[in-house]
Amino acid sequence: MYGTGARYLDSLSNTSFFIKLLAAFLIAGFFIEFVHRVTVQLDKSYDWKEKPLVRLLLQFALGMLLPGIIDLFFLSIYQWYFGINTMYKDPSAQSSFPVMALPVFLFNVYYLFYYHILRNKQDKEQTPSSNEILLVQQGTKTIPIFLTDIRFIYHQNRMNYLVTCEESKFYLNETLDELERNLPHRDFFRVNRKMIIHYRACLNFKSNGHGKLILNLEPPFAGEVTVSQNRSTQFKEWIKR
Repeated sequence: MYGTGARYLDSLSNTSFFIKLLAAFLIAGFFIEFVHRVTVQLDKSYDWKEKPLVRLLLQFALGMLLPGIIDLFFLSIYQWYFGINTMYKDPSAQSSFPVMALPVFLFNVYYLFYYHILRNKQDKEQTPSSNEILLVQQGTKTIPIFLTDIRFIYHQNRMNYLVTCEESKFYLNETLDELERNLPHRDFFRVNRKMIIHYRACLNFKSNGHGKLILNLEPPFAGEVTVSQNRSTQFKEWIKR
């Protein structure tokens, strides 16, 4: 209705008003979801802190420019279908495109601030320090192990084990899911369902030709250690630190 000169209260008695309102909500919902999906995918490959310039360009191109073009297309169809004419002597002053494009910009700003709030919270919770330890069991004794001494944690025969840099092995009560949540993500990575490794444990890795990665660990692990195909890209970014 913006730019048409219509009276809002008078329009409430018109059935077509609610049809137009529903169409506007569907378009708005589409753009909220579109910007959200673009942002989530970019978060996976182009972190704001690691690649700020590339991320800024891609966010602008895919999160603002592309939705703006699609927005203009939707707006043209919308106005044609409902017979809305907003073209006056000064089209730029009456066009409703800036009003429709503004939410696309605001969605991007919202996700940017939301990302940084979550990232700062995560960094505070997971900032590693030299005196962080993990408690392990050995018989009736409870032993504190420095996180920097851990090389990998694995699941075998319904048991979870921890191996240190000195090749000492300990039993763990926690599940791998619990450990993955509590260990600092900067230093530890869940390579597959049955293993979490410290970055110092990885001597080298290679592709098996099918998208997976095969790791060579130190201390040596009895068995093949692989990174699944859907985690391989994330692993390569993580191991660069």
